[in-house]
Amino acid sequence: MSVSLGNDHLGHALALARVWRPPRGEVLAERRSGFCIELARAQLWAGHRDDAFESLKVARRIAPQHTREHPWVREDVAVLRRLLRADRASLSYFAEWCNATE
Repeated sequence: MSVSLGNDHLGHALALARVWRPPRGEVLAERRSGFCIELARAQLWAGHRDDAFESLKVARRIAPQHTREHPWVREDVAVLRRLLRADRASLSYFAEWCNATE
């Protein structure tokens, strides 16, 4: 995804994600979860916090170990916790699960 190229590419990354998903069965689970992790990062940078958290949960369902160990997941969950301020139980649980620190 083009999100790793920076903020100037967020719109393109989000538009691409609306029309394409990695095909199940043709793409390894780690790659599919990686797509969701990058999508979550783009959504977070674009201000779509709830969508970002949903994408991280999808990544976890696809490849739990990969998601848990991914540094972007920890960073993004920590940012979400700071931004949302309210202690949402599901977000706090996810943060504990992936060892996200604030």
